[in-house]
Amino acid sequence: MSIPLALNGYGEDETEVQTPAPPSRPQMKPHTNPLFADDVCPTADLTELSSPTVFVRKRKPSHRRSIRDLRRQSSAAEALAGFDHETQIVGFTKGAFSVIDILRATLAITGKAAVDFSTWTASGVDVTSVLEFVDAGIVTNSRWLVDLTFQRRSPELANRIRTVFGKDAIRVAKNHAKFALIYNDTWQIILQTSMNLNFNPRFENFSIAHDPELFGFYKAILDEVWTRQSREIADARPYDIHKHFDADL
Repeated sequence: MSIPLALNGYGEDETEVQTPAPPSRPQMKPHTNPLFADDVCPTADLTELSSPTVFVRKRKPSHRRSIRDLRRQSSAAEALAGFDHETQIVGFTKGAFSVIDILRATLAITGKAAVDFSTWTASGVDVTSVLEFVDAGIVTNSRWLVDLTFQRRSPELANRIRTVFGKDAIRVAKNHAKFALIYNDTWQIILQTSMNLNFNPRFENFSIAHDPELFGFYKAILDEVWTRQSREIADARPYDIHKHFDADL
């Protein structure tokens, strides 16, 4: 199915977003993680999931893109120097700083903001840093799309996320996508990166921009996952999560 989208400020041509046809939904076998045994709700039907999965547009001529070799830079603040509403920064690093460092430098520019994460894994140190941002009043809300192995590998981290951000803060999938959305009344930032939410001193890359259209593309996917996938799935057995992912997402 093709959904025509008018390009807002990026040209007058139309583009098409390809959306797969919705498959049939398998039967789920309920299983509860004892950490989250309370307040379990029925599984939502995801067969009507319709968020676009491909984003195509022409680049706006006035859009500034700064491509930076940051292998010798020692901090995320240096990497984000000059970042504003009109500037996209694309960087390549040797792992001198992490996603959390980029988040810290970004929040220093934006002020208080909500942050949504998609990650394969996360370390205790980095989750603790996010919670410190919350305690300081810098991060106002947060959602986490994680891999199905996340809660098995780090149940205490999942529990802390839900304790601070609410029982509805986590959704799971066979997930290897790494990105973050940082947003408030004046910023709609999309951070795309090879980095997981942990410190990993090796070659990594990232792209960050205030980009309402691309931000909206990613946020629509997260919003629909949160709407149609019940938190029961996050507590299900890996086998059932695999079935749910293959058939419904």
